[in-house]
Amino acid sequence: MTERPDVEEMKQKLKRSKGPAQGRLDTRLGGDSPPEREEEESREGRTGNEAEEVTTFHQKKTADRRPLHASHHDVDETEIETFSPKDRGDVDDTEIETFSPKNRGKEKTRKQKKKRPRPKFTRAHFYLMLLLTLLLSVSMLVWYVFSSASDVKNINISGNELISDEELEERLQFGTGDKMFSADLSRAKENVGMLPAVEEVEIDREWWNTINVAVTEYRAVGYVANDTDYYPVLENAQVLRGYPSSPDSAPILHYFEGREFDQMVESLNEIETDIRESISEIYYRPSENSSTRIHMFMNDGQEIVADYRTINEKMNYYLSMREEIGDPEAGIIDLEIGSSFLPYGSEEAVEVKAGIYEAPVQAQYIEDVNQALANVKDGLSNIGKDEDGEE
Repeated sequence: MTERPDVEEMKQKLKRSKGPAQGRLDTRLGGDSPPEREEEESREGRTGNEAEEVTTFHQKKTADRRPLHASHHDVDETEIETFSPKDRGDVDDTEIETFSPKNRGKEKTRKQKKKRPRPKFTRAHFYLMLLLTLLLSVSMLVWYVFSSASDVKNINISGNELISDEELEERLQFGTGDKMFSADLSRAKENVGMLPAVEEVEIDREWWNTINVAVTEYRAVGYVANDTDYYPVLENAQVLRGYPSSPDSAPILHYFEGREFDQMVESLNEIETDIRESISEIYYRPSENSSTRIHMFMNDGQEIVADYRTINEKMNYYLSMREEIGDPEAGIIDLEIGSSFLPYGSEEAVEVKAGIYEAPVQAQYIEDVNQALANVKDGLSNIGKDEDGEE
C-alpha cells in the first residue's frame, strides 16, 4: 500500500525537530500506543506550529482509522469484507468451510468428489434394461414350452364321493404328460358338469405343472334297491343309476314312485342330517283311509308311522321324543295325525302293525300309468304281425 505524502512530510519535520514528539510518533506509526504520561509531557514541550501539525496529523489518522479487527499491516478492505458475516450470502459455503480449521482435513476429499460425478441414469439405459428383460423372458418362455417342465405332472381331484377319480380323469380328456398350455379346461369343465351327480365343478391351473379339479356333488338323501345293489337318490330327486354304493348315510326307500317319490325326497332334504342318517328304511304304505302313509325303521329299534307330507316337520323333534320315551322302551311312534308312543305288546301296537304289514297298495294313478305302459308295449310288439300272430 502506497504511503500518503502528508505522512512522509510529517516524518521529515519530526526528524528535524528532534523533540519528544518524534518518539511518540514513531511509537504510534509502529502500532504501539504511547503512555498517557508521555503524551502530557510532549504537549507541554511542543511549540505552537508543531502542535498544530500534530493535531492535523491525528485528525487525518482518525478519519482514516480502520476497524478494530483489521491489522496495522496493509490489508485490502475487499478481502476483509469477503469474510464478513453480512456478506456470507454472496460467498460459496464450500469455499468458506475450506478455510475453517475443522474442515481442512476434508478439503481434499471434497475436491475428489467433485472430480468424480455420479453417472446419470439416461433413457438409453432404461431401454437397454427393458430389452434385456424382454430377451430373458422370451428365452425362459421358449425353454418352458419345449421342455418337460411344462408337462402336467399332478391332477388333484377333490370333493367327489359318489363319482370315482378314474371316471373324472376320463372326463377331463387330458392327463399327466400332456402340456399345461394345451389342456382345454373349458371343455373338461363341460364334460364333468354333464355327470348327474355333479352340481358344480371348478378346474384351474396351478403353475407350473399341476391342475386342480374341485367337484361339488349333490347330496345323497336316500337309496333305492335294485336286486342286490343300492343306487343313491340325490337331493334333486335324481336316481344315480350305474353308481352302486353302500347305503350308510341315508335311508333305503321302498315302493315310492312318481309324485310320492318326489315329495318324499323333498321332505328328506328338510330333515336334519344327523336324524336322516339315523333312519334305516322307509316304506310307502298307502291304505284306503290314507294314501300318504309311510312306515319308517330307525337304527335304534323304534318304528314310526307318519305322513310323508309332514314328516319333515315332526322328525326334527325326534331326539327330544326319544329322550321322553327312554332307552329301554321300544315300540311304535305314531306321527300320522298327532304324536303318541305305543309300546310293543300293547293292543294299539298290534293293531297298527297288522295294518302296516298288509300288501302295499299303490295309488290309483300309478296303476293307470303302469297299465297304459303295458298297453303301449304290447302294441309295439304286435307291429308287423298278422291276426294269427305270424310275421
